Amino acid sequence: MWRIEYDPGDRLLTMRLREHVGLVEMRALNRAHARALEATGGDDFRVFLDLRGLHPLDTSSAELLADMKRVALSLDGYQGRVVLVDSATVAMQQRNQTLEDGGDERELITLEPGEADRWIGAAG
Repeated sequence: MWRIEYDPGDRLLTMRLREHVGLVEMRALNRAHARALEATGGDDFRVFLDLRGLHPLDTSSAELLADMKRVALSLDGYQGRVVLVDSATVAMQQRNQTLEDGGDERELITLEPGEADRWIGAAG
């Protein structure tokens, strides 16, 4: 299950993925993600990726999520991303994706909700 929304007031694109998200769902999320990025209108924005309760993604789904992260990163308005997880396995999966892409110094992957909240508040 997934949910995505863009708050233009906070300039925050929030993506939440829970439980099992398979390839069909990831493709739908990818389309919604493209629309959410269009909603930024080229303005500065940040991404909050909430993966608490997510089972590790299969290879194809993980690659599609990595593609979404790359697309956001490539936009001029991209200001950074926080990834909140509650599983060391999901955290490792996300970190490996980022490292495979050469890293992103504006990304924070954390198991601590307070750290994610501070990142969102500090960047706002």
